[in-house]
Amino acid sequence: MIKLALYLVFISSSCLFLYNYFVYPLLIKLISDQKQDPHEGRIKSAEELDYFPKVSFIIAAYNEEKVIEQKLKNTLEIDYPSELFEVIVVSDGSSDSTSEIVENFGNGVIGMHDPKRGGKSAALNRAVEQAQGEVLVFSDANNDFSKDSVKQLIRHFEDEEIGAVTGAKHIYENNERESAEGDGLYWKYESQIKKAESKLGSITAAEGEILAVRTKCFNPIDSHKVNDDAAITFDLVKAGYRVLYEENAKSYEQASIDIKDDINVKVRMTFGGYQTIAHEKDFLFPPKTLFAFNFISHKVLRWLAPHFLILIFITSLMLWQNKFIFLLLLGQVAFYSLSLYGWKNRGKEKLPSYIYIPMYFTIMNYALFIGFLRYLNDSSKVQWKKAER
Repeated sequence: MIKLALYLVFISSSCLFLYNYFVYPLLIKLISDQKQDPHEGRIKSAEELDYFPKVSFIIAAYNEEKVIEQKLKNTLEIDYPSELFEVIVVSDGSSDSTSEIVENFGNGVIGMHDPKRGGKSAALNRAVEQAQGEVLVFSDANNDFSKDSVKQLIRHFEDEEIGAVTGAKHIYENNERESAEGDGLYWKYESQIKKAESKLGSITAAEGEILAVRTKCFNPIDSHKVNDDAAITFDLVKAGYRVLYEENAKSYEQASIDIKDDINVKVRMTFGGYQTIAHEKDFLFPPKTLFAFNFISHKVLRWLAPHFLILIFITSLMLWQNKFIFLLLLGQVAFYSLSLYGWKNRGKEKLPSYIYIPMYFTIMNYALFIGFLRYLNDSSKVQWKKAER
């Protein structure tokens, strides 16, 4: 009976892991390829656009003195009628010169600063209260937008069924930044999943660094929530709106200087993911909608991936007499050995892909597991250490 139970744990963990990383992305892409989205027939291309609602471009900036001036220059270069485009920078809690740089920048940029740090969600709520636009475009301080990005986002709002549109996140190539290769591959992989989910209805989570929301649909975000973009997505989907992915609205940013910063970001996002699961459990379980099914398949199982990997390794150790499982165990040992070698030698040498990819994959799953432990330890924490620029 014990051996049977071990086999069941091994098989179920392996299947769920493979389903999340490989089967679900392939399945949803195959289904979406067979579907025509009627939304596309109701809107114009960015080049033909004659629909220009007023836009409030909101930048969340916490201690961003190194990048905020470049961000504002990039924002003002965006191709959109200037009389219909207001820029708001909310720098609550910043203790550096971010707010002073914004105040001195001019060009109609609106600066908002409260010395008290209340978290990103609270800061965004304050900015929205002052916003005059029909559409809100949220952005971070460390990313650049493509020149036509806002038009690419806005064009979808001609369709009243659309509540929000998120753009595509790109990572600048940079050999001096440890995370550039891994982050770049990850976001290309995620982009394909988002395209398919969007075509079938709604993406499972927007990207807060390039996200347009219909103002009348925006509800204040619970200030205790870490993943503000997930909160917005769920609010809109539950209200009957679609949340789309627009790959031609492009955001570019540098990867983390140190991969340890990437770990901190992933821990934070995973912590927020478990917050979302807890808050939305009645909507998600059991899944009664396509969105709920997709969210569980894409997000919930991804956050649980390190648990599956741990169970696969432990059961492989206990069932090593099976020839197939023994070979799999050897493969896992080799994979994690390469990961450990890569971690110890990062920064010392340019790691080849056969070492870098296992290392990046293992480190990110380690971060997912730490995010889970952090949530169990303190599910109310909302303030985090920011990455170095």
